[in-house]
Amino acid sequence: MNIQEILALVKRPGRYIGREKNAWCKPWEKALGRICCIFPDLYEIGMSHQGLLILYDIINRTDYLLADRCYCPDKDLENLLRENRLPLTSLESKRPLDEFDILAITLPYELCYTNILTMLSLCGIPLWNRERSGLRWPIVLGGGSCCLNPEPVADFFDAILIGDGEEALPEIASVVVNAKTRKTSKIALLKRLSTIRGLYIPAFYKPIYFAGKVFGGMKAMHGAPTRVKRRIVPELSADMEIQAPLVPNIRTVHDRLGIEIARGCTRGCRYCQATTIYRPVREKSVGQIMASARAGFKATGWEEISLLSLSTGDYSAIGGLITRFMDEFVPRNCSVSLPSLRVGTLTPEIMDQIIKIRKTGITLAPEAGSERLRRVINKGITEEALMETARQAFERGWKKIKLYFMIGLPSETYEDVLEIVELVKRVREQARFAKRPRGGVQVTASIGTFVPKPETPFQWEKQIGIEEARKRLGMIKRGLRGKAYRVKWHDPRQSFLEGVFSRGNRHLSMLVHKAWTMGARLDAWTDNLRIETFQEAAETLGIDLSSYLSEMGQDDILYWDHIDSGIKKSFLRLEKRRALKASYTPDCRYNDCQGCGVCDFKTTKNVLKGQQGKVHTKSSASATDWTQGQEAFFYRVEYEKLFDARFIGHLDMVRMFHRAIRRAGLPVSYSKGFHPMPRVSFENPIPLGMESMREHFIMELRKTMDPGVLCRRLQEEMIPGIGIKNVAACGKGERLLPAPVQTYWIMLPVKHAQIEASVGHFMSLSTMMVEISRKKKRIKTDIRKAVRELRFASREEPPLSWIKAAGEQFQGRETSMVELVLEQCSPTGLRPRDILFRALSLDERTILLSRCLKA
Repeated sequence: MNIQEILALVKRPGRYIGREKNAWCKPWEKALGRICCIFPDLYEIGMSHQGLLILYDIINRTDYLLADRCYCPDKDLENLLRENRLPLTSLESKRPLDEFDILAITLPYELCYTNILTMLSLCGIPLWNRERSGLRWPIVLGGGSCCLNPEPVADFFDAILIGDGEEALPEIASVVVNAKTRKTSKIALLKRLSTIRGLYIPAFYKPIYFAGKVFGGMKAMHGAPTRVKRRIVPELSADMEIQAPLVPNIRTVHDRLGIEIARGCTRGCRYCQATTIYRPVREKSVGQIMASARAGFKATGWEEISLLSLSTGDYSAIGGLITRFMDEFVPRNCSVSLPSLRVGTLTPEIMDQIIKIRKTGITLAPEAGSERLRRVINKGITEEALMETARQAFERGWKKIKLYFMIGLPSETYEDVLEIVELVKRVREQARFAKRPRGGVQVTASIGTFVPKPETPFQWEKQIGIEEARKRLGMIKRGLRGKAYRVKWHDPRQSFLEGVFSRGNRHLSMLVHKAWTMGARLDAWTDNLRIETFQEAAETLGIDLSSYLSEMGQDDILYWDHIDSGIKKSFLRLEKRRALKASYTPDCRYNDCQGCGVCDFKTTKNVLKGQQGKVHTKSSASATDWTQGQEAFFYRVEYEKLFDARFIGHLDMVRMFHRAIRRAGLPVSYSKGFHPMPRVSFENPIPLGMESMREHFIMELRKTMDPGVLCRRLQEEMIPGIGIKNVAACGKGERLLPAPVQTYWIMLPVKHAQIEASVGHFMSLSTMMVEISRKKKRIKTDIRKAVRELRFASREEPPLSWIKAAGEQFQGRETSMVELVLEQCSPTGLRPRDILFRALSLDERTILLSRCLKA
């Protein structure tokens, strides 16, 4: 069995086909260095990760380098790959991972660690760095937000990048290419890599323990620095922008165009590790942001642009930036979202801008219920400001507000927990002071458990256990009952494991490996998490998981002290003392330097570019109503859907065509409302996995265009497997009706003799009543009445290209070709699969493996 057959058997096969719009496909043979950018979670999550996509683009713009991508397979694909002894391959080049020179693995969160082992093992790559001697194997490189304490996975990596990767990754690639060209030893290569700023070589650091138990720090060897300093890009220059963002084949978690407007945050929330990882603040100019958005919109056709930053509202010219976006993109029916806004930055003026295009909901993060506890964590927002923001939102017609909170914060009491309940209720009461939207309003409380993170003022604090977290969650859920409230929460079991790995040591690499061998997979997904697996593995290894959640002494040597984030430990101690006094530390962007230690005030410093130049702050833009006073022109588009494109579902195809129409610059008409959609109507969808020579949709344009020009411009925006065959003008109100008779060619992975009798028997019948499932209902229908013809077909009848592709899938195995002619009058919408399953008595697996082409 090959990968084409396997994809027919898995859920959401569109995750694995690659060749998305704007994907790089550089010649493998011409590249001197080949890097696979790996995200150790599912495609839907990884395609929303901006950092990986930036590095993928930068590497591919380097002439002698090639970058490819790979995402963690779901469990069904992993099992099939193992059963059939097939390797995990990259998306563009379809090469096994062990053929690359560097595997650049993102470490976005702790619960993806077991997925790293899954991906390495599927290509036969040794899991432990000590087992990958010589240059036979790729350099396994880590990077990302978990790297401030890389120790729990350090033994799996050859090198780990601490900090920003835009400048460092090309340097690393150059060193690796030179070493492989000169055929130097692995140890010589690692020594050379250790001289690159920000690069940590785990094999060059030995943990020291006194009396076998008390950690005494790391011993640096082979000339490696005592502490590895975080790599910081001083400025976000235009050459670090993604030139043409990828457009996913399927819907992703953040299905929109992301534009980074700034990196870093100096608000100084004491629980937040991101304020350490990304300091100092580096803003892009308004002009650079607008240029990036224009290029991204043109290259992708996305219907939404998201302005990305740790705190978007803190951008120094956010009001003017939003105005510019509204003026330019709202008339194109492209909405603008601000995913991370603080109370105080979400002003009435910004609300007035956001409301012009969409009004879904507002998210705010008080983090704590009581004023005292917000001062402890240095949140810097008052209840008065929160209530005013809520009232302004309700006044403008918003119906939903989401509030983020944490439980288990240092010094939190049960009274503080109950204050969350009361605060949510007071937010909901603000609707009474505004014109209440129809249908009422709802406030959602989203609750997470505090996890003490390395390099934060709370890194020494203890973490509450699973049962205590459940107790506090129960207090909140009991207090917020009824339709006016909704409570969501992060699973305390996941928070427990996050806490263990967040402050763990190298002993935990054995835990990760043991839990993985016992079946731990995709642990960040609640449905997959089995904490018992980790507990059993820990018990086997003699590891006390709860010990990693205990309070640490401020004078203790910490497992991550050899990593230099740039933040002084003395500053973190000072911030902890201020927390105990509930004392506020101001933001150094707008106040005096607080002495954290990151800036040298030469190359590394806060860069506030937003205020450069004059920026207007008023906008009269609104979504263009193309339905008023505009003549409409209708065009019928015929297209084919073949080969790998058969693994893209109907709804994803609809989104793909909507974006292709925008990229082509066609003057399409839009629907009314807060969520305007292109006026494009499709005929009934074909099942996932089926190919078709003729599918159709009708689009409504505001201007008349030459059908040949339309056909060419649309074809230029298609992905492989989708071909625009014809465009013709049509009349208003023309409907896409199914043909009265539809022919299908089906190649089955069974011998001719195996089904010959079944075909003859079925055609000899006058009736065959069966039950089929439709929309969770069981319906009785006569499938024989719906079939005009079922016969064996010649291989010369279907298109040669399809026969060739299907033959390659089955790789010389004996197959049968049948022609099915189906009457389209059946009210139950019979599919070829329904007929073959019952008429030929074939099992479901065989049906799924077959290739079906709609003529």
